[in-house]
Amino acid sequence: MKKGIKDMLKHKKLTLRVSEEAKSLVSDFLLGLEDATGTAEDIIEGEGFEVSAYFPKKTDLSPAIKSLRNYLNFLEENLPGFRAGNIKIEEIDLSSWVLWKQELKTVRAGKRVVIRPPWEEYSPKEDEVVIEINPSMAFGTGHHETTRLCIQAMEEIFENVNVKNVLDVGCGSGILSIAAVRLGVDGATGLDIDPVAVEEAKKNSEKNSVSHKIKLVCGYLETVKEKFDLIVANISVETILLMKDELKLRLNSGGKLLVSGIPNSRRDEAVSGLEKGGFILERELREGDWVAIVFTGD
Repeated sequence: MKKGIKDMLKHKKLTLRVSEEAKSLVSDFLLGLEDATGTAEDIIEGEGFEVSAYFPKKTDLSPAIKSLRNYLNFLEENLPGFRAGNIKIEEIDLSSWVLWKQELKTVRAGKRVVIRPPWEEYSPKEDEVVIEINPSMAFGTGHHETTRLCIQAMEEIFENVNVKNVLDVGCGSGILSIAAVRLGVDGATGLDIDPVAVEEAKKNSEKNSVSHKIKLVCGYLETVKEKFDLIVANISVETILLMKDELKLRLNSGGKLLVSGIPNSRRDEAVSGLEKGGFILERELREGDWVAIVFTGD
């Protein structure tokens, strides 16, 4: 690998451990810091959640650390049960990520949907739908259980209900919006607060020749004014419950809400919160430590 490319792949990684109710808030804050190139959330068995942000190697992180500490103090004062560990900084070489990408293989995400990276060929069989997604550190690839669960649930919903439009909340790479359109819905709206994610979703929708059927919005749920037959939210439990009223307002009568990003250990909390919001539990799917849950709006 040439020296210039190697230098581009060298980054600083800022990491801290936080309690579960704060992981998405802290991750969003880190992503908004100047020069941040991406964030990640990881479950640390028995120790909560670790949130990381990546910066170019030459970045002076002193202002970022000061801003983060102020934000953590704010959360400590206003968020019951909030906990945060020490802030750690390390230098990393992302060439390992480049090499790891090359190991990613084609994956089956449902009965019909197959997801492949750009460097692999796959010939669809019968009524299979093949989606090309370019893996990225910050976006969904189809290899995570929650993505597969959402696609499986969508396949079942589309078999039994006439769904014309879909709202994909926290669209990331756009994989669920693309899958919905490729499975036959008239149109999908992908929503994400991260402009980098929206740009990535745009690229992926163009690769899969469905950009004319997918509307991408950078912003919060309040910016979306339409109503939908199906809303998919593969995000955190906290965010789902915080926006449950806004989700209800954007669901057509008899529409479906599909939520995931939910650990099995928090399934009851998610169900209880959404039922209090007026949603009716319909069914659920599980894989590993994760669950996807389907509700009707009324």
